[in-house]
Amino acid sequence: MKRIYQFLTSMPFMGFLLLVFAISMAVATFTEASYGTEAAKSIIYNTHWFELVLVLLGFNLMVNFLSYKMYSARKIVIGLFHISFTIIIIGAGITRYASFEGVMHIREGMSSNTILSTDTYLTIEMAEQKLKTKVLFSELRSGTYSESIVVEGNLVKIKSVGFVKNAVKTPVENAAGEPLVDFVVSAGQGMQPFAFRKGETVNLGPVVVGYSPAANIRFEDEDDQLYIVSDRDLEIRSMSGAEPVSMVAGSRQPVLPMHLYAFDDYLLLVKQFYPHASVRVTPSTQGDTGEDAVLLELTDGERVATVNVFGRSGQVGQPTTYMLGNTAVAFSYGSELIKLPFSLLLKDFQLDRYIGSDSPSSFASEIELSDEERGVEEDHRIFMNNTLKYRGYRFYQSSYDQDELGTVLSVNKDFWGTFVTYLGYLLMTVGMILALFARNSYFRHLVRHLKELNKAAVAGLILFLLTLPNPVQANDAVLNAIPNLDQDLVSDFSELWVHGRDGRIEPMSTLNNEILRKLTRKASFEGKTADELVLSMNLFPELWRTVPLIKLEKAAAAKLGMTEKRASVLDFFDEQGQYRILEEVQAAYNKMPAMRDQRDKDYLTVDERLNICFMIFNGEFFTFFPPVNQKDAWYAAGSSPTGYPKGDSLFVASSFKLLRESLNPGGEIQPRQIMATIANFQQKFGADILPSDSKKELELFYNQYQPFKRVFPWYLLLGIGLLVVLFVNIIRQKTVSKPVRYIFGGLIFLAFGVHTVGLIVRWYISGHAPWSNGYESMIYVAWAAMLAGIIFGRKYPMVLATAAFLTGITLFVAHLNWMNPEITQLVPVLKSYWLLIHVAVITASYGFIGLSSFLGVLVLTLYALMHERNQQRVAYFTDQLTTISELSATLGLYMLTIGTFLGGVWANESWGRYWGWDPKETWALITVVIFAFIVHLRFIPGLRGRFHFNVATVVGFCSVLMTYFGVNYFLSGMHSYGKGSVEGVHWSVYAALIAVIVLIFAAYEKYRRYGQAEQ
Repeated sequence: MKRIYQFLTSMPFMGFLLLVFAISMAVATFTEASYGTEAAKSIIYNTHWFELVLVLLGFNLMVNFLSYKMYSARKIVIGLFHISFTIIIIGAGITRYASFEGVMHIREGMSSNTILSTDTYLTIEMAEQKLKTKVLFSELRSGTYSESIVVEGNLVKIKSVGFVKNAVKTPVENAAGEPLVDFVVSAGQGMQPFAFRKGETVNLGPVVVGYSPAANIRFEDEDDQLYIVSDRDLEIRSMSGAEPVSMVAGSRQPVLPMHLYAFDDYLLLVKQFYPHASVRVTPSTQGDTGEDAVLLELTDGERVATVNVFGRSGQVGQPTTYMLGNTAVAFSYGSELIKLPFSLLLKDFQLDRYIGSDSPSSFASEIELSDEERGVEEDHRIFMNNTLKYRGYRFYQSSYDQDELGTVLSVNKDFWGTFVTYLGYLLMTVGMILALFARNSYFRHLVRHLKELNKAAVAGLILFLLTLPNPVQANDAVLNAIPNLDQDLVSDFSELWVHGRDGRIEPMSTLNNEILRKLTRKASFEGKTADELVLSMNLFPELWRTVPLIKLEKAAAAKLGMTEKRASVLDFFDEQGQYRILEEVQAAYNKMPAMRDQRDKDYLTVDERLNICFMIFNGEFFTFFPPVNQKDAWYAAGSSPTGYPKGDSLFVASSFKLLRESLNPGGEIQPRQIMATIANFQQKFGADILPSDSKKELELFYNQYQPFKRVFPWYLLLGIGLLVVLFVNIIRQKTVSKPVRYIFGGLIFLAFGVHTVGLIVRWYISGHAPWSNGYESMIYVAWAAMLAGIIFGRKYPMVLATAAFLTGITLFVAHLNWMNPEITQLVPVLKSYWLLIHVAVITASYGFIGLSSFLGVLVLTLYALMHERNQQRVAYFTDQLTTISELSATLGLYMLTIGTFLGGVWANESWGRYWGWDPKETWALITVVIFAFIVHLRFIPGLRGRFHFNVATVVGFCSVLMTYFGVNYFLSGMHSYGKGSVEGVHWSVYAALIAVIVLIFAAYEKYRRYGQAEQ
């Protein structure tokens, strides 16, 4: 027993548990992507073995807290954040077993005191008995339910034997089967299909329909003929158009084919009667059917029957009745209605949009809370990130009805679970921050060790820095035929305000750059800037139709029979003017998004680019004219506006027609006069909503100089150059001169200054922190990586060089074709101060972890270059770099952990759940667990030492890449704010992976021969 206890509380077992925990979560995210959330929960998240892993982790932490006396004054700081994880696990347990979530739907002018549970239940009702069990079914785990009931003195065993998602009932003739009615019911919102055997019913609310004597409208069969009996009058309507006839209550009539039976706003149509048939439940091939099916097997020891029970989470289960002997047993599957001790009245639902856009800026519910028991009647306003808290319940603005006359509130009751979890978060944060400064912490030990190492001098080499100009190709004959535009006119055009598609008012320059990137995947085209190209395309559309401008995708190029990378507008049409990829585009649009393959996506992408060309030709993008009602969309040039004085309306309709005429020789109006008139028009009708001129000038400056794109070649050049200098001098066993260090360091600091100013400018232009989408977070990660390099590399040029190289690589990736750098509006949920804190901390942590991992690559490279003569010098550098890597990894781990759990706080304040196993948050936690394992490798025999630590940081960085890129672009989830598209895994990823594997093996061979004594 003692050995078992020692094993369960040992550090190797702790490491094993961390790896099991991380691998389990990773498997769950891919399971969710393929089979849905229920599948991931049923096989991993909600299983007892997964809970056992958490319990053992908490137990191990608690025992080590006591064994190592982390409660003592000397170790309390370390103990604080270690014990916090046990507290967080306890809080999660309370949330799991003592709280609930639900949804309340209220229409305007109506009140509600019930919520629909998030959990699903399987309910069995008969006579005065009722058995209700919370269940979780999925396609991967359906046999989890087992129950026994006594019916007419016989023991009947019930168990689940199958689960079908998006179920479809299909009657099948079967000579050994039972009578079956295949019918549909409509209430004006689509047809609901049913396939009933004898004894089964459906409760429609005001009426029960079924193949049972207990139904209000029931089916009966006699001699293979189906009859209908009703306790109320029915109207029988012929689908052939004949006059309807009445069916008197209590009468019994044969069911007529192709006839509708109308009652209480319902329509019933019997599709077919099967005297002998069985029901087969199959998954739909057409997408979501609105219901799932649980297959229950009933047996009394002699007979076996299968009952299909339909329902799903988010819907109240409708009873399916089955006759066991003479006893009707009702089975239902779905969510449960929970009654609250108070009610909420929706007085008004309010939805604000960005000006002229369908995109919501914010939405809110004006609520009246009534509690007769306590004599309370209060008005409250619920909106995103602003919660109503009452009697332990919390109400969050979640969604709304499409007609904007109803609200959907998510409801949560979890006071103690949240309190205990938040306490754990607080202790963890305080402990980690104090550990950075506590004298006895391992972090401070690393700092002291670094100071004790001999300071490396530096030797010299002069690097000549070259600029990287963009190549400009010569214009071909087609382009030469297009007149050049006056650059002052182009400048005036770029400075006009335009109302973008997402509702943002921005300089035309910004929209032009987005259009050009979409069409060509480049920042310029044949020497023309985005501003000149877009204006020229509008003014000379006939000439631009023949220019190969549109970037082709593989499928479209094959269809068009083209080997070139680009096509002109005319290439898409045959001699009769028929659209050559019309059938493929229509077929792609007819598929559900989830069912489209890469070929479909290729066609849709190319079709979008072609449509953009036509929109430029027609001037649809040129929405320059603010309306009189400033909440409406702006008018495009050439449109027919309303509300203006007659002269202003004529100018909107003819402005660009006049511009084209002014370009003809001898024109009376100067082209720039028209641009000036448009600018004056904007001031006249939109002065109150236009951004300031200073913001415009700054955005134009930002668009022209593109600081992040300009600075990344310098980062790469300086980082690679300094690394080359350092490696050469390590091999030569010489030092580098101070002037070279200062030159490199100064230039890297200068690049970092440009990078920092660029972030500040983008923040000012967009009006929100620059880390709200994929591109922004990439440039912020790059900034954090360089900051980490500056912090740890002031005295260590190799760290500074590695950080510069990493920053350059990150910025380079940010400017690849599939990243979109446009400045966009925020979705409502992102308008929270928690966004600023959570994303800033967690994203910055990637920079520190990335620096640690790249230092790992550097150390492995040094190991690979080790030989007998430079053994001691390499050992010195690997010690130095590994110490810095540990510092950076530890700091990154602290920031990542704090940021991840701050995300839980944000989620809890926004939609009432601090942890939901969303793939993004799950992979963030996986990365926390992996790097927690890495920084504790020194406690595990056989894995301690510099070589294993550096290998682990390099391999562990894959988790960061998965968290940042993989989840955003290959998995689904709530974190879909980052924009971009990606077509599979780029070949360079596989090449890098192979290179790292080769490096690890090469380094291990040299480490085995020369380096083991250093550990």
